[in-house]
Amino acid sequence: MNWKLNGAVLSAMASVLVLVGCQKVPEPVADIRPVRTIKVGNVADKSMGEVYSGEVRARHTVPMGFRIGGKLSSRPANVGDVVKPGQVLASLDPGDVRLSADAARAQLESSKAQLAQAELDYQRGKDLLAQKFISQAEVDKRQTLLTAARQTNEQAKSQAQLAQNQSNYAQLVSDVSGVVTQTLAEPGAVVAAGQAVVQLAKDGEREAVIDVPESKVKSWREGQKVMVVLWAGQQSELTGTVREVAPAADALTRTYRVKVTLPVSNEVKLGMTLQVMQNNDSKAIPADVSSKVSLPLPALFGKDKVQRVWVVNETKPGEGVVKSIAVNVLGVAGHTVEVGGVKPGQIVVTAGANLLREGQQVRVLQGAAHE
Repeated sequence: MNWKLNGAVLSAMASVLVLVGCQKVPEPVADIRPVRTIKVGNVADKSMGEVYSGEVRARHTVPMGFRIGGKLSSRPANVGDVVKPGQVLASLDPGDVRLSADAARAQLESSKAQLAQAELDYQRGKDLLAQKFISQAEVDKRQTLLTAARQTNEQAKSQAQLAQNQSNYAQLVSDVSGVVTQTLAEPGAVVAAGQAVVQLAKDGEREAVIDVPESKVKSWREGQKVMVVLWAGQQSELTGTVREVAPAADALTRTYRVKVTLPVSNEVKLGMTLQVMQNNDSKAIPADVSSKVSLPLPALFGKDKVQRVWVVNETKPGEGVVKSIAVNVLGVAGHTVEVGGVKPGQIVVTAGANLLREGQQVRVLQGAAHE
């Protein structure tokens, strides 16, 4: 009876093992990465000529720092503050410089007393010489001491003036009008002489700063008139003059920095975004205007001075595979970059470009932006 029961159990276990062995091994699930994208829309209108994005900057930007080193005790100036000549921007702990000034003043008073004594001794010596009580050599000696006392007094005056200047240098005072654009040190920090504490954009000329690709830089020249469009509120058109074309390309973007002087206007504020356009009637502008699109800056990736973007080839709605294509960087403005080489209708990945690989399957997140 027991033998029959054991045989039945063994038979059942063998059947289970056969069924398990016949099951197929599950295939690995493909790694489908979710991505955010943008669909390229209209390209720049060729009738407008070349268009480049940029921003408004001050013609002269001055890094302000102390002439002496010390511990920063206060910095009343903050980003965006409008300053006038004579306004205090920051202050150092005045303890050490005050002691130096006091010591220099005391040394000056001592040298004055020594000078007065030397003058008195010399005058007495001349009187005694006239009465034949001392020799000429003694008078000459007293005259030499008087000369040395005078030189010592002059040196003490210079040291006292220098110490007083050092004491005044404990306050960073603006000598121009302008706007604080950056703060580079906080109270409590120890700063060295000449180290920038705040950055000041001086009042006066404003200029548009744009980046031009190397294939188009020959069409830009100093003194050239261009049209500038501000995007603050309602669009405002201004006529600018090209002031400077960089002689060398940027090492990362391979673009050339162009600076355009803007006319004086109350509408032009620091940091405003704008577009600079060349006129098509200018003989310096090539006839073939490349198509360009604006993309978020994180869409770019690459190395070896070649910038690329990922383009999604849809296999079904909401999914596809990525392929990288090389692009030309035409300009950078804030977090937006203008590129050439992307066709209208293509879907470009805008986030996580460095995490993808060629041919990887992706899922387009719902609510992606479209241009």
